[in-house]
Amino acid sequence: MSRLTAHHLPTPRRLAGVAATLAVAVAVLTACGNNATATGAGGTSSGTTQTSAAASGSGSSTGKAVSLTATEIDYSISLDKNSLTAGTYDIEVVNHGSATHDLVVEQNGKDVAKTDSIAPGNSAHLTVTLDSGSYVFYCSIGNHRSMGMEMTVNVS
Repeated sequence: MSRLTAHHLPTPRRLAGVAATLAVAVAVLTACGNNATATGAGGTSSGTTQTSAAASGSGSSTGKAVSLTATEIDYSISLDKNSLTAGTYDIEVVNHGSATHDLVVEQNGKDVAKTDSIAPGNSAHLTVTLDSGSYVFYCSIGNHRSMGMEMTVNVS
């Protein structure tokens, strides 16, 4: 049986280091979570936000939302359609990057729709009515927007 000696006991310095490491881990996990519940790789986040940009609100002429995919990869956003017309869109936001992201739709400096946080490998859905005009799609997490994670979307 080994005996505990003074050099086997944790020093205040070691305890402080362990506490600091745990505090950073908790802060990172809390910031990345942002109340979204993910189902694992390839799953979907539980948070779905449905919002409309209510300027003049023509909506889809058929009453049906148009499907659109927004792909987020390592601080960039791309859409699977180049041209959008006024109407209602069901946007599947897919995070193929290695960091947690979200998607915010902004018009004239005002946020009109937003998803919950989306973990890497997951996706979320956002339903939004876009009137004619210019919008900015961006990620609001951390400094992702300033790192280039935004795009201007013109709706005719």
